[in-house]
Amino acid sequence: MKDKSKLTHNDLSEFKVDRLQAIPLIKHYSCQYKGMEHYEQIGQSCAMSVNSTVNTIIESAEYLEGHSLMPDEIHIERLADWFIDNKNYEIPRQALIFYMANYLKKKINEYYRTINKGGVIYSNAIVGNKTALREREKQFKIRKEGGVKIIKC
Repeated sequence: MKDKSKLTHNDLSEFKVDRLQAIPLIKHYSCQYKGMEHYEQIGQSCAMSVNSTVNTIIESAEYLEGHSLMPDEIHIERLADWFIDNKNYEIPRQALIFYMANYLKKKINEYYRTINKGGVIYSNAIVGNKTALREREKQFKIRKEGGVKIIKC
């Protein structure tokens, strides 16, 4: 399986939305995820690629030079459309969105638990870039001051 393209800074800009827009969409779709039913529709290889794509977006990568998004800033439908257009999988869009939303919900809740404990989540790509590091710390501080709640269905 060969990717048609890698994520770019422009892709991240397209996915980025306000938390007030992203979270209700993620909650709406993640609550419709039916575990193995949807997982089997997309397959293990696709699920691993989804996880890797989401992790690249929120943790950055060397080629993205520290650019990343917080998991609660990602427009799930735009990400799913990008994934379908740029990855070599033939899968039902709805099953993909449900799986992606469920994975993003887990990542958001992981971040929110860390925020509520006063911590910050880093990755090597972010720590290695001073601008990205300051931005990540700023984003965690904003969420800590504003308060965050675990997403439940």
